[in-house]
Amino acid sequence: MYQEQRLTLIKKYLSSHKSISLEEICEMLSVSKDTARRDLVKLEEREEIIRIKGGATLPSANKNLMDYKERKVTASKERIAQSASFLINDHYDLLIDASSTGALMAKFMENKQVNVITNSIDIVDLLGEYTDIPTFLLPGKFNRKNRNLTGPRTIETLNDFMVDQLFIGACGISSEGATSPDEEEAFLKKKMISRARQVILLADRSKFEKTFLHKVCDITDFDVIITDTQPDDAVMKKIIENNIHLIVTEEEGESESDEKN
Repeated sequence: MYQEQRLTLIKKYLSSHKSISLEEICEMLSVSKDTARRDLVKLEEREEIIRIKGGATLPSANKNLMDYKERKVTASKERIAQSASFLINDHYDLLIDASSTGALMAKFMENKQVNVITNSIDIVDLLGEYTDIPTFLLPGKFNRKNRNLTGPRTIETLNDFMVDQLFIGACGISSEGATSPDEEEAFLKKKMISRARQVILLADRSKFEKTFLHKVCDITDFDVIITDTQPDDAVMKKIIENNIHLIVTEEEGESESDEKN
């Protein structure tokens, strides 16, 4: 059975049942879990489903997740998040900002012996669902749109911490550095960068060659950049000149044998 046929059957099942598990897909279509996951990734990229732990739901059945800053959870972001998790050593103290890719890291941190500090409500929730990792939520004013905590108290509290790694997102990345359309967010990110021994940028291709009003930092402030495609020549020049570790994730292709399952 070809993938498109499987996708049609999965959508038909969801139209009646609202959710589906990997086990149900495997039984219904006689495929492996790896093939079932790839099918869900494809449907997620088309924005026809929302992947959840162990399966998927229709968007209407999980409206709150769709409303979270209207951010898309894509396969490329998951690959970036998984690559980021490989950089974490046990007994590290981590700071993770309120980016959608940072939140996805929770899926890949189950066995890590670390502490996590964040200003994201969703990261706290996801870490509680997927892991037993001790998690500290920074105080501040609740931002409904971004589902995070910001403001002077958030920035002041960061002075009490010095972490091993910061995993941070950015709205815009160019050869001039990282930028944000929001002044408060830009100041918060600057403070986070100052409190970390290693700064790791998580940015999919959509963030490159965008520039916003408020500068967050220079490219040279990043120790590691994880993305899903090689940046343009101007950004690459800065990366090479400053010995920044660049990790470009690659999409896993579906083999012919899987397609015929």
